[in-house]
Amino acid sequence: MIKLSILLRYSFVFFCISSYVFAAETAPIPIHPVKHLFDIGGPKKTLLSLPSDVAVDKHRIYVVDSGHHRVVVFDKDGDQELIIGKEGIRNGQFRGPVGIDVDSQGRIYVADKGNHRIQVFDKKGKHLVSIVTADKNKSLVSPVDVTVDESSELIYVTGNNNHKLMIYNFPGYVLEEWGGDGVDEGFFRYPGTLTLLHDKRIAVVDILNTRVQVFTTKGKLSLQVGEWGVLPGQLFRPKGIAIDKQGRFYISDSYMNLVQVFTDGGRFQAVLGKRDKPSSFKTAAGIAIDDDMKLYVAEMLEHKVSVHSISEYK
Repeated sequence: MIKLSILLRYSFVFFCISSYVFAAETAPIPIHPVKHLFDIGGPKKTLLSLPSDVAVDKHRIYVVDSGHHRVVVFDKDGDQELIIGKEGIRNGQFRGPVGIDVDSQGRIYVADKGNHRIQVFDKKGKHLVSIVTADKNKSLVSPVDVTVDESSELIYVTGNNNHKLMIYNFPGYVLEEWGGDGVDEGFFRYPGTLTLLHDKRIAVVDILNTRVQVFTTKGKLSLQVGEWGVLPGQLFRPKGIAIDKQGRFYISDSYMNLVQVFTDGGRFQAVLGKRDKPSSFKTAAGIAIDDDMKLYVAEMLEHKVSVHSISEYK
């Protein structure tokens, strides 16, 4: 049964890739060039195991090393600087961490999924506080990702088991809950990665609904990016999202092994690649873009974070 399931999965992936090839033959896929620079980690799983998310600031790369139940911090050249945590339930320890964010002060926020909490560390890796992720009914929630709005002192968290986006204040009290299990606008089926736009709207990857939903600070749906499908501009298993300096959306697809680019208005623009072919980012999960237009992709089953430079847009 397991072998059949694997066969069916890879058959479908082959179908998806073939659909992309067919689309390229009938109508050229817009390609935006990226250049591979280097990898952090690799197949041997010695440095990283199942990296699920990545965050960056001016000086550092922060990787959720989920398989090793820790966070590993690197400089911008990919040299290791710091290891935070190990498997466990105490403060500073993790059980299956998933998402990460870093603020302007270098504080590190980690979605510690198995321990039902957000843990916050200073830039040296010292544990500062743990915020229990519970909903308004005080039921524990398994957090998938976290992002911070410093200007309003709010922490946004996606919940795996309640299908909601939750907003906490810095003391850790839940203020609002948006969404719930469903397919209609404003609802989610396993919300995942999230990020703040430059105007403080919040973008949420709605994984099984194969879309990204963008909300105002009041919780009103502002924009939807993507739809189900395997053709350019469509999403099959979106996982990561990042926003560049011009407000473009970059969305990774872990089944299609692609990163697609959409305009700030949600219109499909291109697939990242080189020459006339899309680049393959194997099982791409969380992604990040820095101010120098470098792209960081957590390629989960490759046990690495790949780093690329994005060409200037004309």
